[in-house]
Amino acid sequence: MAAKVAKQPTDRITVRLPKAQIQQINALVQAGVYRTTTDLVYNAVKELLHSQGSKVTKTIEAEQGLLELQKKLAEIDLMKRKLGL
Repeated sequence: MAAKVAKQPTDRITVRLPKAQIQQINALVQAGVYRTTTDLVYNAVKELLHSQGSKVTKTIEAEQGLLELQKKLAEIDLMKRKLGL
């Protein structure tokens, strides 16, 4: 008996593409390069995220740092108001 594999939660994304790109995608599927258009899109997104991963990580870290800084500044403003400054 085969082991069950837990599926990851998924969501849907709708992408509108020009007809020429859809024709290229369909040609790759018909040529057997990919099983389905979904496989092609999934692999393309996965590859993009892998190649851009460090940029994404840096952006997230920068945004988190900015949020922490804003929180600290709000705490300082609150303390100033409490002290009447």
